[in-house]
Amino acid sequence: MSELDRREFLTTAAAGLAATTLGALIEAPIAFADCPDPNNPNDPNAITDPDHEIGKPYAGWKEGDFDMHFIHTGIAENCFHILPDGTTVLIDAGDRNAKNFGKVSWNHTRKDEAACAPMPDDSRRSGEWVARYISRLLPELKMIDYVIASHFHSDHIGAQHAGLRMTTDREPNYMISGISHVGEYYRFGTAFDRGYPNYDQPTPLAPGERENLRNFFEYKEKTDGMKREEFIVGALDQIKLVNAPEKYDFHVRNLVKNGVVWGGEGKENVDFFELYPKNKETNTNENSRSMANLFQYGAFRFYTGGDLCGTLLDDKSVDVDLEGAVGRVTGPVDVCKTNHHASADAMRRSFVNAVQARVYVTCCWWMGHLNMKTSATMLDDSENGYPGPRILCPTDPHPMNAEALKDKPWRDKLCERGGHVVVKAYDGGAKFKVYFLTAKDESMNVELVFGPFDSKDGKAA
Repeated sequence: MSELDRREFLTTAAAGLAATTLGALIEAPIAFADCPDPNNPNDPNAITDPDHEIGKPYAGWKEGDFDMHFIHTGIAENCFHILPDGTTVLIDAGDRNAKNFGKVSWNHTRKDEAACAPMPDDSRRSGEWVARYISRLLPELKMIDYVIASHFHSDHIGAQHAGLRMTTDREPNYMISGISHVGEYYRFGTAFDRGYPNYDQPTPLAPGERENLRNFFEYKEKTDGMKREEFIVGALDQIKLVNAPEKYDFHVRNLVKNGVVWGGEGKENVDFFELYPKNKETNTNENSRSMANLFQYGAFRFYTGGDLCGTLLDDKSVDVDLEGAVGRVTGPVDVCKTNHHASADAMRRSFVNAVQARVYVTCCWWMGHLNMKTSATMLDDSENGYPGPRILCPTDPHPMNAEALKDKPWRDKLCERGGHVVVKAYDGGAKFKVYFLTAKDESMNVELVFGPFDSKDGKAA
């Protein structure tokens, strides 16, 4: 199928589905069970809808908006962002062999029932669902300006195993999965990953998925004119507006890669693997090599950091708090995509108390991605945490967590609806909203709206 054929198929299919769904909309008010109370005027997270958006398809991006889409397929982490001038950024698009997930269990202990359900269903792979979602946002789009692979795990870049059976027989050959699956539908402008150009930092070690992604990127360079660039820690605007940079106060800071953390303005970067070289021999955790960025639009600040977590140790096996170091150089933000899906080894108090987010977004694919310990840390407004309102927005609060959540004192700060999460910063970054869109079909129907909130311009709560 040619690129034009794909575009026609995607756009036509989405338009037909949207028309069908619109005809079936129910105008009755939606009951918000297990979410902040929309009828409580004292609840700072009360669900608001001043523009009457609930129950309608998402209005979409317009020039001047910064849209952050956390696309829920139930299988992987997929983030697509549209910057104020229309520049597009894909950060991770993963895949796993979901249909056989119960037969090949995660770390040999968990059950298939603990995995999130594929969304909208399992008739397509995750990368294709992501491409279809993007096509509904920007039907005329042919090239995604930037693609960022935060690290080399399958749920972020795509799997490489026989279960998918989607090899290309191209030169170089690669398996279509995750990012490379999105690449079947879109050209890519510039690509970043944590290894390029030498793939030897902090050691050459990496999962097999890395070679699959490298082969795909090399193919794209040969056939589509894609460029690869080395991700420079500390660089400002290596990722930048490409259409109208002079119109908007918008900047992206590269914060960390391979354990090398930006030192701050005028300071040298800190290489945790060089400071604690024993980790080169003993630490095989791919997550600790993740890349992270700080996006800033006027007063609005957004952090995203792949699966960054705190697993590096000093020579006495004491945690050196890599994650906290990244949080401190990041500073207060409005929205934080949680590190490592907010799993037990991430979102530690040192990081959380440094970024002091108003909104936390967690991309889920199994029940452990709504971790009780990390949720309590993020939502702690006591003297041990930080003051001020905040809300936690998981893309899929797994039903197996319901009993554990029953008596949590922070449950009123948790939205348990699930779906695609969208953050829209607007008015030059002065304000932002949070949307939940249904992931059960392709209608893009708005189910919840939080905000508008005022951006805090990097100020602590």
